Amino acid sequence: MPLIERLNRLFTRLEASMQKERRFTADAAHELRTPVAAIKAQAQVARAACGEAERNHALDNAILGCDRAAHLIEQLLTLARIDTLGNDVTEACQLRVIAAEVIAAIAPAALSQHVRLELTEGAEVEVRCNPVLLRILLRNLIDNAVRHTQPETSVWVSITHQQGLACLSVNDNGPGIPEAELARVSERFYRPIGTSASGSGLGLSIVNRIAEIHGASLRIAPQISGAGLSVTVVFKL
Repeated sequence: MPLIERLNRLFTRLEASMQKERRFTADAAHELRTPVAAIKAQAQVARAACGEAERNHALDNAILGCDRAAHLIEQLLTLARIDTLGNDVTEACQLRVIAAEVIAAIAPAALSQHVRLELTEGAEVEVRCNPVLLRILLRNLIDNAVRHTQPETSVWVSITHQQGLACLSVNDNGPGIPEAELARVSERFYRPIGTSASGSGLGLSIVNRIAEIHGASLRIAPQISGAGLSVTVVFKL
């Protein structure tokens, strides 16, 4: 009986996993159809346009649709390779060094959207991690914050440690997320109601999966000031 029970539990987990993957595939197909349909519509508008201004406007919208599709595909590929990269999370990594590298790489794109990136002062903190995955995690957190914060404001990264825990936080000045939706924002393809910024709906899902691989936890909360959002990854030292 114990063997049969274990087999039944295994089959149940496998079935749940397969259902989850089927839902993900269906959701991904739906998400990809949306920008592709938009690109086709704008191309048709451009072809039928009578004036240069109308044609250029439609072409600009088509390019934006291509950018959205490319971002979604990149996120889907990232999700697909996370688990293969997560076999080794034992390298000693300095959080501030990695944060500074990621910020330097993203800063030009953020500045083009009139958003400044900052790394707050503090002591270096070392954790055991996979540095490739950690960079992906931080890049997604910062990218998500830049997309939702207000222009002419800052997104700041802070790194602290206390009581055997290391905290990596990314903070913004955006509209925040209603408390009732906080528990769902790390679900794949989930976008909070009223979200106007473009995005794949996969960023926080990627972050959450990488945190799980590292035995870390994800905390999402409003800023203490009441404006914006703070997303913190908590590592055990």
